[in-house]
Amino acid sequence: MGKKCIPGVVCIENMTLFLLFIIVFFLIYFYYIHVVKKQNNESKIIIVNSGNPPNPLGSIATRRDPFNDPYAPPLQNADGIIFPRDFGDVRGISVNVQTQGLATQYQQIGILEKQGDNSLILPLMGRRNMIGRDKWQYYTISNTGTLNTKLPVVFQGRSCTSENGCDNISSGDTVYVKGYNDIFKVTVYDNSLLQYIPFT
Repeated sequence: MGKKCIPGVVCIENMTLFLLFIIVFFLIYFYYIHVVKKQNNESKIIIVNSGNPPNPLGSIATRRDPFNDPYAPPLQNADGIIFPRDFGDVRGISVNVQTQGLATQYQQIGILEKQGDNSLILPLMGRRNMIGRDKWQYYTISNTGTLNTKLPVVFQGRSCTSENGCDNISSGDTVYVKGYNDIFKVTVYDNSLLQYIPFT
């Protein structure tokens, strides 16, 4: 004999109530997928600049690209992968964070003139090395051909592109440039803007 309900009261079994909840859930889900998401997609406004289209690799290619950026250091990346500056490490705390001041970028600090041949002038790129306080890292760029090649500089028998760098080079010093296999005379630009700004 089946269950009887009191007159004027709606009786629903547990299984029927469960099936009604599942059906209502799926109806709300499909409504959200088909109606609400379409409205969100249609309300987006895209403004396109009439200039050149943006290059998605442009921001990565010029950051630390040793081929196209003359101020990027001539360093090897063992994996051949370029990581953008905003690339975060999801594994936790960073390592090898510099603690002795701000890392300086390479800049042209002078020129190199070939001994006996003043027609060949190369830029001298350099930056202060933070590992040794009085050490610098230097390189030069050959401006012959279609590819600007970064060449290591040797001063007093030490490679200036190494991690430790070499001593400060002054005007009148002579350096050896690998690639040209010759000695060059250094002319350093005057620097009137010596400053220390730790928090900029």
